Amino acid sequence: MRICVLSSGSVGNATIIETEQTAILIDNGLSLKKLQELIKKSGFDENRIEHILITHEHGDHIKGVGVCTRKWKLNVCATAKTIDEMYRKNIIKPGFEQTTAVEKNVWFDLGDLSIMPFRISHDAVDPVGYMIKQGEKTLVYVTDTGYITGDILKTLGNADAYIMEANHNVEMLQMCNRPWSLKQRILDDCGHLSNEDSAYAMSQLIGEKTKHIYLAHLSQDANLPDLAEMTVRHILKEENVDLSKLNLHMTYAMHPSKVITL
Repeated sequence: MRICVLSSGSVGNATIIETEQTAILIDNGLSLKKLQELIKKSGFDENRIEHILITHEHGDHIKGVGVCTRKWKLNVCATAKTIDEMYRKNIIKPGFEQTTAVEKNVWFDLGDLSIMPFRISHDAVDPVGYMIKQGEKTLVYVTDTGYITGDILKTLGNADAYIMEANHNVEMLQMCNRPWSLKQRILDDCGHLSNEDSAYAMSQLIGEKTKHIYLAHLSQDANLPDLAEMTVRHILKEENVDLSKLNLHMTYAMHPSKVITL
């Protein structure tokens, strides 16, 4: 399983995952031209992509879904409520795209990938993260959530790799020029994970198999890559996580992350 976070953050999100049999996207908040550019830059083949998983209906995750879906004839996988929202927003159109309604906590297969959507806490109609398995290898994708419940932590533990939100530094968020209402939304239980909250959640998720963690969805106004990494490393060390066995990878807006292979 090869993985690359093509772009991450409020300007647009897209992740590509590829195996010998299957290639999928998670979300697309990018223009087709930009998405194609980042896929090519990362060494993937756009023509192999068959499916796109949608986490929720916010624009930075779906505004480019319709055009790439029609270009490559992709199957759009999302919960029924999210599919309905995408129709309502005219992102996809009945009769033009193939859709597959998925259910939380129910596994489904796409080629040689087995996938389970799980509930997250965000201000969208039916937001989900995804656990993705190929054989013995597991990737967990979880961004855009205000918190992670204990039940979810138990379910998602000891994956080989995590794409995990580390959205903001609380002090930077409070001091930045964003409207107070937006700051409250981000800090809410249906908002976004801070660097600290992300690190404490990861300290409970990391197991013997875990080798890679992407820090994702960093705020451009209320975070810094070095600060996010420093905070996460500090807390994981405090929580007695063996950092020598972990590879922390940063993600970027409109720039691909490091490609890993599980």
